[in-house]
Amino acid sequence: MPPSAVHDCSFPSTPGKVKMERSNYFGRVASRWQSFGPGKIVFWCVALLALLVVAVFFYATSPGVHNSFEQSLSLREAKNDVVSWGGSVWEKHVRHSAHAKRENGLVVLVTGAAGFVGTHVSLALKKRGDGVIGLDNFNSYYDPFLKRARQGLLEKQGVFVVEGDINNIALLRKLFDVITFTHVMHLAAQAGVRYAMENPGSYVHSNIAGFVNLLEACKEASPQPAIVWASSSSVYGLNSKVPFSEIDRTDQPASLYAATKKAGEEIAHTYNHIYGLSITGLRFFTVYGPWGRPDMAYFFFTKAILQGKPVNIYQGPNQVDLARDFTYIDDIVKGCFGALDTATPSTGTGGKKRGPAQLRVYNLGNTSPVTVPTLVAILEKHLKVKAKRNVVRMPRNGDVPFTHANVTLARVELGYNPTTDLQTGLKKFVKWYQLYYGGGSSSSSSSSSSKRRLRP
Repeated sequence: MPPSAVHDCSFPSTPGKVKMERSNYFGRVASRWQSFGPGKIVFWCVALLALLVVAVFFYATSPGVHNSFEQSLSLREAKNDVVSWGGSVWEKHVRHSAHAKRENGLVVLVTGAAGFVGTHVSLALKKRGDGVIGLDNFNSYYDPFLKRARQGLLEKQGVFVVEGDINNIALLRKLFDVITFTHVMHLAAQAGVRYAMENPGSYVHSNIAGFVNLLEACKEASPQPAIVWASSSSVYGLNSKVPFSEIDRTDQPASLYAATKKAGEEIAHTYNHIYGLSITGLRFFTVYGPWGRPDMAYFFFTKAILQGKPVNIYQGPNQVDLARDFTYIDDIVKGCFGALDTATPSTGTGGKKRGPAQLRVYNLGNTSPVTVPTLVAILEKHLKVKAKRNVVRMPRNGDVPFTHANVTLARVELGYNPTTDLQTGLKKFVKWYQLYYGGGSSSSSSSSSSKRRLRP
């Protein structure tokens, strides 16, 4: 008999006809319980309680439940970690690091302080007597040990690095509550052109959402700080006119990384226009030098050459060698100083614009593009090791065939004047690399101890 038929037979169409039967049914149940003696009632109550205890025991000890409990505990611990930056001791470190020792010194929040450029800028600011607070999330995009080593170098010089993410708006607000920053040097970002094809979300999370969070904290501050931030030469994308000038088109990005940096420039314009934030964007051109990024060509070429492994030298269409406007880190730091020192104050107060504010963008390059084969030849000379070259066609991964900066505007308005050629800069890098990693093929061995790699 189908279920519908069972349903139809059990309950007549007129509800009132079942009232008496239901009443009789419950009456019969009650009479049966009355027939039980007190001993039987107690017995069945104890039995039910025992079954309940056993069921709870098996539920609590089953692997799935245990794992869920551990996951929820981990989530609670993660939430606690978010606020681990508070407290009087933490604030004491922050205030001490932010204290400027020179008259009229700047008080600067440096995001991405444990990064390559962030470390050098923070050290230079501290050296000249400015107050500096670093902020970094120490992600694992590349070797976290290298970032920790940079952190150790910074803290030896009195720069306190707060471990946290620019997407943590509560942390940003806390920093702005504790310290009145005159400037923000925003260098935190998800870098790398090729990695964007593997993890596109990380670029949106850091380069767009993170930048907006930082600007939100800055516009709510009173007084608002002036902001200098790292854009990129990659915004020139498929532009074929050289050298690249700030007035050239930047609406043809060749990679997601480039697109997020271009989006950052448009976001900067919006916050300048609406909230009166003073914002300066710096388009960096292939920065290199000691304490550099392992994902950069000059860095992993050095590693491969010392290990005796081949290096891939990409060529563009028609077998044209790729060329980059390699810019030494010391020159970049000078450009950052020029931008910080010439930035005018923001004009907003508590998120309300009081008047027009400064909005600028500059190229920071070396103005002397060098081909990749020439880069390898210079490394061979300084390493005293012949490279095994593997010439291959450039894949479609977002890279562009060349970069070349016109720095006229930065020279005139920031006093920017790059002085380090690639021969000199790579010699300094190789010296650092061999000291840091120990030199020789063992420099890249997986058996290298963490303690040695953490040595500043």
